[in-house]
Amino acid sequence: MGRFVHGRAVTVAAAVAAAVLVALGLLGASTAAVRAADPPAGPPFPDPVAGRHVYDYAHIWSSATVASAEATIAGWASRTGSQAVVYSQIVPDGLGQETARGQAADLGDAWRVGRAGFDDGLVVLFDIYPNLEHGQVAIVGGDGFRNTYLSDADAQHIFDSDMKPHLTGGSPDFDAALLAGLRAIDERVSPAGAARLQAARVIDALLGLVVAPLLGLLLLGWALFHWLRYGRDPHYLDDPSILMPAPPDSLTAATGALVFDGRSTRRTLTTALLDLASRGQLAFQDPVDGNARKGSPKVAIRLSPPGPTDATAATEQRLAARRPVSEAERYAYDELRSCAVQGLVENETLLEFGQRVDRFDELLEAGAVSQGWFAEPPTKTIRRWLIRGGLELAMAAVALLIGLNVPISGLVVVAVAVGIAGAATMGLAVAMPARTMPGAVIRAMLAAYRRTLQATMAQARSMRTVVEEAKLAWLETPDQALVWATALGLQADAERVLERSREDLQRGHAQPAAVWFPVWWSGGGHAGGWGGSSGGGGS
Repeated sequence: MGRFVHGRAVTVAAAVAAAVLVALGLLGASTAAVRAADPPAGPPFPDPVAGRHVYDYAHIWSSATVASAEATIAGWASRTGSQAVVYSQIVPDGLGQETARGQAADLGDAWRVGRAGFDDGLVVLFDIYPNLEHGQVAIVGGDGFRNTYLSDADAQHIFDSDMKPHLTGGSPDFDAALLAGLRAIDERVSPAGAARLQAARVIDALLGLVVAPLLGLLLLGWALFHWLRYGRDPHYLDDPSILMPAPPDSLTAATGALVFDGRSTRRTLTTALLDLASRGQLAFQDPVDGNARKGSPKVAIRLSPPGPTDATAATEQRLAARRPVSEAERYAYDELRSCAVQGLVENETLLEFGQRVDRFDELLEAGAVSQGWFAEPPTKTIRRWLIRGGLELAMAAVALLIGLNVPISGLVVVAVAVGIAGAATMGLAVAMPARTMPGAVIRAMLAAYRRTLQATMAQARSMRTVVEEAKLAWLETPDQALVWATALGLQADAERVLERSREDLQRGHAQPAAVWFPVWWSGGGHAGGWGGSSGGGGS
């Protein structure tokens, strides 16, 4: 039945004329006895009586007026199907307009005034104070009644022009006020309005039952189609036996992380910094100021650090430096250098460098595109679909706002459907970048390298052992193994190997020359230092 919502109901509340005088003859002993049996002011309200539309618990209308009002409301129902209730009650002195509106809305809800799905009910409430001299009048309509027959402005005009003159200027005439108001409303409750309401209900149903699911499925299907058609990699067999002799020279470790993940992540920058460190271009160390302030980086970067004094380490550093770097790594190094103070980057300057990651990602992805591993930069693809999903969510928000305020329940359902499609589109955005066939080949090769490294590191007690047992000819040094392990998401595995090396060294199970720790980390001891550099590399 009709839903009455207090916050947006059609209401008119006005003070009934001051110093209302009621004839003493109406206040006889018999009337007092009748009032004693009347229900108290609602809510809650007594149960409605079937077929009855007028309830005069304040005893302010004559029987003729009640009969006329019943006939008028019955006429509305016969020609339009709309429903109405007229209700009077005695309320505490001083009750205000907002309370009267709330009472009328509660009555409409409690009695389900109006047809379900049409919301074409109306409540006319007279709240009369005990002395019968003042009170409030509220006219509250369901959403359908308000939008079809009686707008807010119309209701205000009816009260001001038709009802108020009978309630002021002397003895109030409640009979004339009610009948005048109902006549004015009766002129607006027309079959043409009922036809519009019926059409609106059909449109509302079509929006909710047909348009909403269809539009939601179309938008979601559009995103899924593009993912199936363009967002998936070409089929290329990924098998443990797939293993190429070495990655292409143009595939740096950071680019490998990009191709393996299918998009730029924080690990691509971490890998690039570790790669530069393995070449001797930078080193990680504890911050000079002790990193006392909250939010400061947990590691500092030293540019152009002194070369290792150990001959083996120096040789390994030269081997690592033979492989070329991309423009992205060169950019990262140049930006670090521009941020450095006396060759050191820490605290705010390191945080500032972290804000320049977007350009690093752009250069890295542009290089992968130029090599033919992606059709377009993954970040560009993701951003495009995030924007599309965001636009769908914005459309849903607008539809929801309109649907709740007009109101159109079908439009609310449309908003929900479009919102779900928008959220799903944004969720699919990260899966939209696709590798080309050459990129899929590189991805399969990297997956094979990852399996080999992971299996080797599972039992290895030194990174030197990893290099020897992995039998990947292009991984010539522990530094390279560590960098590529990071690129392929095996940081935790590498840290466990270093932890085992530290344990062997502490327990005397291995000689210092037999274990390996990165020379480009200084601070906190060998294995503890690696733990620090791992965290700092991701900042």
